[in-house]
Amino acid sequence: MNGKPTTFRLFRSLALFTTGALITVACTKVKVSWDQQASAAAPGGQAVVAPAVPPAAQPTLPPPTANQIADARSMSRTFSQVAEQVSPSVVSIRVAKKQKIKVMRRGNPFGREFPFHFGPFGSPFGSPDEEDEEGGSEERQGPVQRGSGSGVVIDTKGYILTNNHVVGDADDIKVQFIDGKELPAKIVGTDSRSDLAVIRVEAKDYALKAAKLGDSEKLLVGEWVMAIGNPFGLDHTVTVGVISAKGRSGIGENRGSYQDFLQTDASINPGNSGGPLVNLSGEVIGINTAILGPGGNIGIGFAVPSDMAKPIVSELLTSGKVHRPYLGISMQPYESEMAKAMGAPEKGALVGGLNAGGPAEKAGVRRGDVITKVDGKPISNSRDVQRQVLTHRVGDAVSLEVWRDGKLLTVSAKAGELPSDDASPPASAGATDEASQAKAKLGLSMQNLTPQLAERLGVKNAQGVVISGVKPGSPASEAGLQRGDLILEVDRHPVRSIEEATKILGAQRPGGHVLLVQRGDNSVYILIRPTAP
Repeated sequence: MNGKPTTFRLFRSLALFTTGALITVACTKVKVSWDQQASAAAPGGQAVVAPAVPPAAQPTLPPPTANQIADARSMSRTFSQVAEQVSPSVVSIRVAKKQKIKVMRRGNPFGREFPFHFGPFGSPFGSPDEEDEEGGSEERQGPVQRGSGSGVVIDTKGYILTNNHVVGDADDIKVQFIDGKELPAKIVGTDSRSDLAVIRVEAKDYALKAAKLGDSEKLLVGEWVMAIGNPFGLDHTVTVGVISAKGRSGIGENRGSYQDFLQTDASINPGNSGGPLVNLSGEVIGINTAILGPGGNIGIGFAVPSDMAKPIVSELLTSGKVHRPYLGISMQPYESEMAKAMGAPEKGALVGGLNAGGPAEKAGVRRGDVITKVDGKPISNSRDVQRQVLTHRVGDAVSLEVWRDGKLLTVSAKAGELPSDDASPPASAGATDEASQAKAKLGLSMQNLTPQLAERLGVKNAQGVVISGVKPGSPASEAGLQRGDLILEVDRHPVRSIEEATKILGAQRPGGHVLLVQRGDNSVYILIRPTAP
């Protein structure tokens, strides 16, 4: 009897425990289900239970292999090797220019009175400077202006290639090499149109390493390049990028210059000017010249291609200046709408103007002609004409195919020499002929009248020679001649080129030379008396 109740009690306890466990599980399931429903129904941001954390994202790419890492390191070492190879040829250039200031002298406070006014449009050459001498002022020494840039040694004899805008106006030039060695330099020659210049150091016992000028024509867009220079005075800085584009033009304010730039995203900043852009073979394929942006790098820099630099360097080394061929043609944009309206070929270069007496005009080219070929090579735009003409030397025959009134004509023009925009050449390249000496004694520098310059001067249907500079205290200055004057006649002979004017001015003439000069809308005869030898 006693065992039976004990067994019963044990069974009852086990049943109660099992029932309690089942009730607990059931309640738990109801709670979880309710929480999920409440979370779904609750407004955003009021969920009772935070959502479950998703499992960690699995990588979609395997880690780099040993070969891939080795390839990347090999590329990095290539950059280092190129930099080590070329850097000894890269120099830092520091320049100084003595400034001059004008101080009014006692006496007439209004300066010298001229026989006529310049005109309402002002000087086309910018603000007055030392060449626009006034009778009531004198020049005195002012503060020294300093600047810096870069360059690259191209010959172990001490020749260094850089930018004209770095050294062109400098009175003092210092060159510093990678080991800190500093040497003075002198200008060999400059070319403002390409913004290139060559300077030279006397190395003596100092060993120079020259860089090689490569072939920029073979470059492909996307190729790796390196810029080496001295941005912001930080010597021998190396940056890496690619060739972003080729044949860029119309860059900056001087859009009329010869531009055929390489574009790169290798970082170029102020101070890089004149430094080399090199390929992975360590060859210089460009000279860094300009950047696009507000004074700092934004990934768009420009370099003069080495293929353009080579012939310019050759001429600067030979004569100190560049003798460029030209035809005397002014070309304007030629769009497809214009071609349709004219019934002309879709591609070509439209002749907008001609230099009076220039090679193209003498050959029979007319305004309104469309140049379709030069030397048998098809022309797409005015830049193509320019590039093809520049492959010639002064005096060469240039074949032009032009469209005119529905017909294609072929003419041959003899390339003339493009007048230089640069100042007088350095002493080592100075002229020795009598005519140039006579012009120097008069204190005149001149340039031929082009359609663009005629527009700036505001003259129409005029032929002559423009005065581009007057030396203070010279006979030209004493006679009242000014920069921007247009010389129409010399000694009653009409002149249409520098050569004609210089030839007459070089002849001995008792009493001096009589010049017919146009300034603005007025013209007057002026007597210029050479100083006694």
